[in-house]
Amino acid sequence: GGHEPVVLEARDILGGKVSAWQDEDGDWIETGLHIFFGAYPNMMNLFEELDIEDRLQWKTHKMIFAMQELPGEFTTFDFVEG
Repeated sequence: GGHEPVVLEARDILGGKVSAWQDEDGDWIETGLHIFFGAYPNMMNLFEELDIEDRLQWKTHKMIFAMQELPGEFTTFDFVEG
């Protein structure tokens, strides 16, 4: 019984956007999260505990959409602050 999985990965390192590997000196390199949101309370608490929450550079929270009816035109959805 059981299954035999097939793992497909474009790079030599597994993990996609979140991966880790050892460099030639033996140090571990982690790509970590490529994004995070203010809605992650544990992450925000950790930043506060490390006293680095003032170093965050928040991007404007909006989504950009291509307009199907108007090729090459875009519209945005702006999220309300707070």
